[in-house]
Amino acid sequence: MSGNSSNGRHGDLAFVMGGGGARAAYQAGVLRYLSRRFPRLQIPIITGVSAGAINAAHLAAHHGTFEQATEELFHMWSNLNVDHVFRTDVGSLSWHVLRWARQLVSGGSRSAPRVRGLLDTDPLRAYLTDAMHAIDGELTEINYNLRMGRLKAVALSTTNYSTGQSDLWVQGQGVKEWERPTRRSRLATLTVEHVLASSALPIVFPAVQIGPHWFGDGGIRLAAPLSPALHLGAGRILAISTRHSPTARQANRPTVTGYPPPAQVAGVMMNSVFLDLLDDDAHRLETINRLLAGLPPEERGGMRPVRLLTVRPSVDLARLANRYEPQLPKAFRFLTRGLGTRQIEAPDFLSMIMFQPDYLAELIRVGEEDAETREEELAALLEPDGKTEISGGRAGSATTMATDGRKAT
Repeated sequence: MSGNSSNGRHGDLAFVMGGGGARAAYQAGVLRYLSRRFPRLQIPIITGVSAGAINAAHLAAHHGTFEQATEELFHMWSNLNVDHVFRTDVGSLSWHVLRWARQLVSGGSRSAPRVRGLLDTDPLRAYLTDAMHAIDGELTEINYNLRMGRLKAVALSTTNYSTGQSDLWVQGQGVKEWERPTRRSRLATLTVEHVLASSALPIVFPAVQIGPHWFGDGGIRLAAPLSPALHLGAGRILAISTRHSPTARQANRPTVTGYPPPAQVAGVMMNSVFLDLLDDDAHRLETINRLLAGLPPEERGGMRPVRLLTVRPSVDLARLANRYEPQLPKAFRFLTRGLGTRQIEAPDFLSMIMFQPDYLAELIRVGEEDAETREEELAALLEPDGKTEISGGRAGSATTMATDGRKAT
């Protein structure tokens, strides 16, 4: 990722990649559009959580230009299918389901099998190792980009199941560790295992062991998704969410009738954990920004406003998932339908595990179109001095949504 970063008085630019399982393909679409408009863009700070960690790690570990990195990311998502993520053969699925059943009826017996997730994600480990050109699991190009000054820091959020804390794994230049009662940062050489840990959906995907502890999806304990970027000194933040913001009328419309099936309950839980928190965090930072605006610089206690722009899907990605559900492998489709996915108009749970090529391609397309719609706002954030010319010669105006300063909580 080489080129002009346009930092200076505007502060370091940070990309924040939210979670959402398969829905992270939407982020690849947004990034692809950005790379065509800003092919030499440099991103000093990159953070990711859940499946967003895949995109964050890829950008940080690619030694080429921003345009080259996003094009390779596009191909990585375009070539992905369910069998690249977890085993879908009848034998594997049946084996894991039976082990869970035996564990439940064992009464805690020591002879009961240990269960580590409903699905076997070894295929994803192999796919990411190859796609990210990892050497012995290590994302070696991150260190190269740090040495070349193309990158300041990359951070991946995980949940430490052993302690209950939120652990942020950071690889960067001149970065200091920090710690709070429920969250902490750790300096590390990032590997595929860190990516897998951050994106390990609870219950569904197995936890990942790093050192003596076991880690899972970072979204579980990350109450403030923008906090990692702020701790690393971001002055401008582009956050790419995978959550559609419905109208009041859409939000009040039931997506299921009768008693909610397990898939509906799981979807609501995952939305609240992985997708809703970014909106809450942005609102808090917007409030802080307004308070700072009313204070003279000498009374701000070292805090300073941070510009934030959030790009999110213009359509409900969960509703799109229903269209492609029949294309899932038969055995896996049988399992998801048993959870009640066919009873729901917008199955959020299904959309997070819908690693089907046609669905992923649709998400990428939506991401590109949404980024194009926000073109002027993006230009104002990414090139605040107006040096980059947008198609048609239009210059972006300063559109900001919020945020707080160096003393992130």
